[in-house]
Amino acid sequence: MVGIKKNKSKLPAPKIKQKKALNKWKEEKSNVVGEKKPKKAAKLSDGKEEKKSDHKPIVFVSPKTDTTDSADDSDEMEITPPKQPVLEPVPTDIPDPQLEKRKIKQLEPLIGYIYNGDQMSLKQSFEQAGLLLTPDYDEETRVFRFLVNTKEICRAEGEKNEAHSKAREKLVQIVRYYCYTVKRVKEYHTRRKIFYTRPPKAALQELGKPLDQKKISEENVGFQMMQKQGWNPGTALGVSTEGILEPIVVKKRKGKRGLGTEDAIKPDKVTTEEKVKIPLEAFYLMLKQYAGVNALYDIVFSSQFSKHQVAKLKNFATSLKLMPQMIGNNKKKLVVSRPLTIKEIKEGVMKGHSDLCAKYVVIPPAAGIPEKDRVIV
Repeated sequence: MVGIKKNKSKLPAPKIKQKKALNKWKEEKSNVVGEKKPKKAAKLSDGKEEKKSDHKPIVFVSPKTDTTDSADDSDEMEITPPKQPVLEPVPTDIPDPQLEKRKIKQLEPLIGYIYNGDQMSLKQSFEQAGLLLTPDYDEETRVFRFLVNTKEICRAEGEKNEAHSKAREKLVQIVRYYCYTVKRVKEYHTRRKIFYTRPPKAALQELGKPLDQKKISEENVGFQMMQKQGWNPGTALGVSTEGILEPIVVKKRKGKRGLGTEDAIKPDKVTTEEKVKIPLEAFYLMLKQYAGVNALYDIVFSSQFSKHQVAKLKNFATSLKLMPQMIGNNKKKLVVSRPLTIKEIKEGVMKGHSDLCAKYVVIPPAAGIPEKDRVIV
């Protein structure tokens, strides 16, 4: 029979061992700060000293710094300076308005917007900056003032219209001297134009090459007659082969007008056939795709669209929160663009966005480029 093993309960350590353990803990605690005292080798029961372990502690050695290596590493590393903002030169033809410091600080968020040459839209500029621009004219004193957040920014005296023009010139001068200015140099910038009709592919495939480039077959009566008279295919006419190489192309004429008259030649088959019309729903889909991507170029529709179609396209573009407008001679071209604030245009141009740089330029303040926009190279 296998005996039943009983769990032996451990007896508590004797008081002598407890006292030694307590003294050891106090000694370790007192030696936390400073150098530790070397421990004596513990003696075994047979009187021999305990052997020291051969394991050595890990020591982290910092690498030696070599001047030659550091110089070589610095040469290999390419330090790319930060990209300079795309800005026009600082204008020098604007005199200093000598505005008070508190008024200059008030105009910090303002960015001027210039369109159609040198015309500045003061209303749009101040509205987008969150500033209230109020014109005020006093009939008795004949003084016209511009107020920004109920505080006077500039004034001019005279008749109402004359004083208004003078005060406006002063305000434009103030904006251009102390603030950035975004100037539109092109009405629109696009990568493709949208047409309503296109030539049919079937007609182009049937024709292949143009009629004047088609070769005469060997079964042709004229071809056989020329061969009998000594002509070889690919050679010029005449005994000494000094004549023409290609045959004269016969073109159909329209009407009974004589030779040399304008529009006497009948147009080609491709141009006479009716062009294929694209359904309006395809343009709706294109506008929807344009609204869903981060495209900053404009979409320009040709003048082939009727007024009814243009009205539908404008309404659909507005529903997608796009900005439709009529541009060009007699306002016939519909241009759809993404609505951008003046601040977004300014930041995009300064970062060098190709589509925005093709349409706008940013002019720095005449007082100088602010410290935050300067790049130290």
